[in-house]
Formats: sequence, structure tokens, C-alpha cells
Amino acid sequence: MVIMQLEDYGFCPVGEGGRFVAAGHIRYPNGSIPVNTHGGNLSEAYIIGMTHIREAVEQLRGTAVNQVAGAEVALVTGGPASSPVSGTLLGRSA
Repeated sequence: MVIMQLEDYGFCPVGEGGRFVAAGHIRYPNGSIPVNTHGGNLSEAYIIGMTHIREAVEQLRGTAVNQVAGAEVALVTGGPASSPVSGTLLGRSA
């Protein structure tokens, strides 16, 4: 799902997601776009997406356990899947 979302949101061209991930772009802390800094569905939990929103807020507040330096924007997504998908874009206030 992560690779499909990276392509769908335009972070890399369609069909290039695997190479984009293999090149380390989504790795914490030095990737160009760190993904699942709280462990995501594999290492944490999925409580109807609320843990992902909490992580985004903590990143923007600067209080996350795996803090991305200078985090200004967070994208929280659900899907793509057979069920409806969603996306929430959060940003720091000026």
C-alpha cells in the first residue's frame, strides 16, 4: 500500500515506487520523505487511523519519539484498498 500511495500522491512516478523505496527515500531519519515514523501498521497498531493522526500531530509539535527534523507538513492516508480511502493533510501554524 505504501508504494501505491507514494505513486498516487506524486512523490515518485507510477511504476517507480519500488525503486524509490529501495533507494532509501522513505527511511527515517535521513530519507527525503520519512514514512511510518511510529511503526505504521507493521510495528504499531491501527485503531481506525487514530494512531497515525496522533503521530502526525506529534511530528508537527516536535514531540514525536522518532522526530523528523524540521517537520512542517504531515500527510496521513488510508488506502488504497477495497474499502474507501482517505487523506488528511496537516501543517504547522505560522
